[in-house]
Amino acid sequence: MPEVIEIDFLRKEIEQLLVGKTVEKGILEKESLSNLSKMQFSGILEGKSIIGSRRKGKVLIIDFSNNISFLVHFLLTGFARYHEECPDINYQVALYFKKDGCLLINGIMLGGFAKIVQTEKVFEENGLKELGIDILSPDFTFSEFKKIVASNERKTIKQVLIDQHIIAGIGNAYSDEILFEATILPFRICGTLTEGEIRNIYNSKNRIFEKSISYGGESELSFVHLDGKKGEFHKHFNVHKREGKPCPICGTPVLMKKIGGRSSYYCPVCQK
Repeated sequence: MPEVIEIDFLRKEIEQLLVGKTVEKGILEKESLSNLSKMQFSGILEGKSIIGSRRKGKVLIIDFSNNISFLVHFLLTGFARYHEECPDINYQVALYFKKDGCLLINGIMLGGFAKIVQTEKVFEENGLKELGIDILSPDFTFSEFKKIVASNERKTIKQVLIDQHIIAGIGNAYSDEILFEATILPFRICGTLTEGEIRNIYNSKNRIFEKSISYGGESELSFVHLDGKKGEFHKHFNVHKREGKPCPICGTPVLMKKIGGRSSYYCPVCQK
């Protein structure tokens, strides 16, 4: 699924490609994704120009003129494409721009959304207001991470990393890779982690994100960049979804264990 790195790529690409474009026609094909009807969606976006893009956790925020913001949560399989020449293909949401091009969004599963709200109320909206600190925020310091771990001492570190109410942005894939990089088992209870181990997890997060960025993010499922190109970080996963395959460090078969209902992949030798 698109996690923080993938959504941040989309944020930057919208800034580069779409800021200044004016919507000629907005179409909502799947009303269940939105807080508006098809007619309301079309009417509110017509004539509005994109003035910027932001992100909180895994939620993409596209800001329009006239105090309107478009919020998209792609969930597991959603994706967005910009086409200079608009194709005749299926979509859930389409923004057709004056003069040239369109942004098509598709693949959003139940639980994802494509909402339009007033810009000043973005962070009051369900799906955003309950999110914890953003993993890429300057406020997410080592000191802050230590406090988070300490206040969740009875939970596993995996649960803390993927709970969007605690830390926004990380999902299953990145949490597995971060914990492997940090040599920490995903089912370690937070209260058992030393300060050195906590720091190692914090620093490993930076290394994993840098590696992912260098490969254009991960496209394990359907994520693509606005131009349709796929990321390749998933081809370089060490443990995520590699159950039974050899650990790249020691050769021991990677194991999978359910933690809080989610599959977690790890090396039983390299991680302690």
